[in-house]
Amino acid sequence: MSTEIIINDVLQVVSFTVAEKSKKKGNYCISIDQVKEIRIVDTVTKIPKSKSYVKGLMNLRGKIIPVIDVNSKLGLGETIISANSKQRILVTDVNNTLTGLLVDEVNDVIKISSKDIDDVPSNMFADNNFFKGIVKIHDNIIMILDIEKFLNHSNYTDNHNDSSNHIGHNLKNFKDTCEINGITPEIDELIKQEINK
Repeated sequence: MSTEIIINDVLQVVSFTVAEKSKKKGNYCISIDQVKEIRIVDTVTKIPKSKSYVKGLMNLRGKIIPVIDVNSKLGLGETIISANSKQRILVTDVNNTLTGLLVDEVNDVIKISSKDIDDVPSNMFADNNFFKGIVKIHDNIIMILDIEKFLNHSNYTDNHNDSSNHIGHNLKNFKDTCEINGITPEIDELIKQEINK
């Protein structure tokens, strides 16, 4: 079930930039109703055997959440986390599941009229299912990301036989399918606490 709210045919979104340092730089947005908070990039702990677009886990006030590299997930190359950059993590809440989205820069909160939303050209991405549409604002093309589909197609690990191993069933599957040798004892303990809740 979608948690996004459209009032008077207007969708309010948070816009952000990915692929900042490449020729494929682009502007994207997601519904503001699905953004819990915007955080400066802090410690992200890599998950052993994880997919390339899974940047790792972060501690959000004692709650462990996965962090997805939006660049990598869209096939635009890996994001290298760097100090003193404009990179941010959008903490999203979709169907009561928190997930962090690593982006190059958060731009603005904008309002989009539903009549201004066009279909995404079929040749633009390998998987156009991730998008609700495309809109032009002040000469900028902005892609509207369908965050529910984007996250529901995200697997943590390279274990292709585990069909339930997606973001919505996160830490239990992660703990069952991954080695935790690269994870600090503190993160390991928090994962155990989350699983046992």
